[in-house]
Amino acid sequence: MAQELTGYGRPTMRDAAILPVAQAAALFDVVTDDLRVRLSEAGGRVVAQANACAAGRPIRVQVAAAGLGEAVADLAERLSCRILEAAACWSARAWPDTDDASVPSRIPPGERVVGPALLARVKAVPLAACSPEVAVTVMDLMDYPVHLFVDADTGLDAVVYRAGPTGYRLARLRPVPPPTPNTVRLTVDPRPAPTLEAAQAMARLDQTGLGHLFFIDSGTGRGQLIYRRFDTRYALIKDTR
Repeated sequence: MAQELTGYGRPTMRDAAILPVAQAAALFDVVTDDLRVRLSEAGGRVVAQANACAAGRPIRVQVAAAGLGEAVADLAERLSCRILEAAACWSARAWPDTDDASVPSRIPPGERVVGPALLARVKAVPLAACSPEVAVTVMDLMDYPVHLFVDADTGLDAVVYRAGPTGYRLARLRPVPPPTPNTVRLTVDPRPAPTLEAAQAMARLDQTGLGHLFFIDSGTGRGQLIYRRFDTRYALIKDTR
């Protein structure tokens, strides 16, 4: 198994951190390759991320904790869950779920970052065209709280994300009938996505404290996703096309 560790801390700390994560990846009779662990610091917390390929499927785990030991332990535990899910054992998660990603879904007003440097990153990626059920699986395997994709049934940009009452919610650019057949219990948002500029989307997130916002870019007409990072700043995802 190829292993790589980068980022936060002294080399000896980083070397000690990768051992329990590598051990977690080796616990199961599942081929797990290309393990990469990254450590960083954000908002006084240690952020740990692991990427790997398990049973031929990309997986990712990200956690934040007060100290390195806690972060690594949480990372190893969550990585074990993702490996088992990648090996054809995935099932829809319960709601609410303690295994959800550590990024808070709502930030109290006193902890919200304000200022001109809110947008820390813009990621242009080729959006995959798939069913909402496949998008949910990808979201869980990659440990995302929300996932942007193109709904193959309608051709519309869409997101799935963790929310009640069923645990998964689907939002498209505009309302259309629920997907069928539906093997995952999805709550479908009946409202159209708002048309905004990125700055307006950030302002809305800052006002509400929510963790993400799916919106129609006023310049392109395409769906974009802006979300809150562990450092409480924002990142924007959009299609490369």
